[in-house]
Amino acid sequence: MSEQLLDALQAAFAGHGIHAERSGGTIRAQDGLTIGPRLFERGKVEGGAIQVQVDFAIESPRLNRVPILDSFAGLGETLEKAAENAYAKFLQASFHVVAESLTTHRCEGSQVGWENWQGVGHAWRVCTGPVLMVSTREGARIEGFLEFIPRLAELFSETMAAGPHWMRVFLGALGGKHTGCEVLVDGEIWTAGQALLDAHGWVYPAGYASFRHLLIALPEDA
Repeated sequence: MSEQLLDALQAAFAGHGIHAERSGGTIRAQDGLTIGPRLFERGKVEGGAIQVQVDFAIESPRLNRVPILDSFAGLGETLEKAAENAYAKFLQASFHVVAESLTTHRCEGSQVGWENWQGVGHAWRVCTGPVLMVSTREGARIEGFLEFIPRLAELFSETMAAGPHWMRVFLGALGGKHTGCEVLVDGEIWTAGQALLDAHGWVYPAGYASFRHLLIALPEDA
């Protein structure tokens, strides 16, 4: 099944005009970017759907070799469909951020955004991707994200050391109640960012809902 994921990744890079080759279980793209997908079966959920987890191990010289491990759950009637579901989430939420910030490629349209964050004596150009919203009710979403991100950016700018960083934010809720969250920087829980997320005034819908957001901060002079 990892062969299916490798084929899909190589096709996605080719579709964006980015040279990429397969090397074992890894896609090696231009500018030293590598992505290795790993598939894990998680059994069946209520209703009989198959659940999987797909980890995308991402490395780049632009991140000083600090890897990104981007994990997505997938559901489907078959293992293949479940893997496709997880890959589709990666393609929507993370692929364009990775492709644009970690290679010389520039996406067309508005697949990503770029912001300038000013630190103490240093600055970053921050590539932000689309927010991946998942819910069991059509149109339902966790409210408060638009107010939270500027506060998170301010805290990051005030406290984070110079150099490249990647950050991922996740928040989930079920039945109107918080179920789990994380703010990761360079693969580790960022305590200050986690505290900010926990204290924010989120509004949760009925049913299940979650969001995740990937940002890659590169030194302004890189």
